[in-house]
Amino acid sequence: MHDFSTSSPYLLPVVGLTGGIGSGKTTVAGILESLGIPVFDADARAKSLYQRDANLRAWVVDRFGEMCGCYQDGQLMNINRKVLADIVFSNSEELAELNAVVHPAVARDFQAWHALQSERSNSPYVVREEAILIETGGYKQCDLVAVVQAPQAVRLARATGRLGIDPAQIKKRMQQQLSDEARREHAHFVVDNADENNLLRQVLNLHNELVGIHAPHDRKTP
Repeated sequence: MHDFSTSSPYLLPVVGLTGGIGSGKTTVAGILESLGIPVFDADARAKSLYQRDANLRAWVVDRFGEMCGCYQDGQLMNINRKVLADIVFSNSEELAELNAVVHPAVARDFQAWHALQSERSNSPYVVREEAILIETGGYKQCDLVAVVQAPQAVRLARATGRLGIDPAQIKKRMQQQLSDEARREHAHFVVDNADENNLLRQVLNLHNELVGIHAPHDRKTP
């Protein structure tokens, strides 16, 4: 059993939640959130950063082209993430360049969110959901890591149905992500989502184990 005693006494333990596209990690996060666990959705937070950070928007358009921008009355208001994804998932170097700029900003956003949750929440832990948690090194900010996995064919069918884009584009994204085997090297827990009928039971078992590892207690303000 993992010992959380080395974690900061002022901050809630962090469970990193990751998995490839179509694995079902967002569904797992939703179940945990329904149980009262605060969840940091790195992808959603990155979207909001594009909306909030004018300098980040300007850098993306300058680096990857004006077609990546969303404009209103001539003003750059947001980023067209579909166009941007089509560009970077076709070129590993460009993807790495984008991640090198965006993900440090997401990491800083997480630190602020984590401190706020630690101050206000009595949850036994918080979840950091991130598709490329391992690739960006974000797992190093987590006390434990849970990996959601599923066969590639299952993931492809799910992602194609959910995103409504060409399966070839999904495969490109998969090729830019780590394999399940590589993710498991960093995992303390593995959720097998090959069959969604077995998912809820596994997530409830995971939650109960995490609660057993670290029950709520009084915390000071960070």
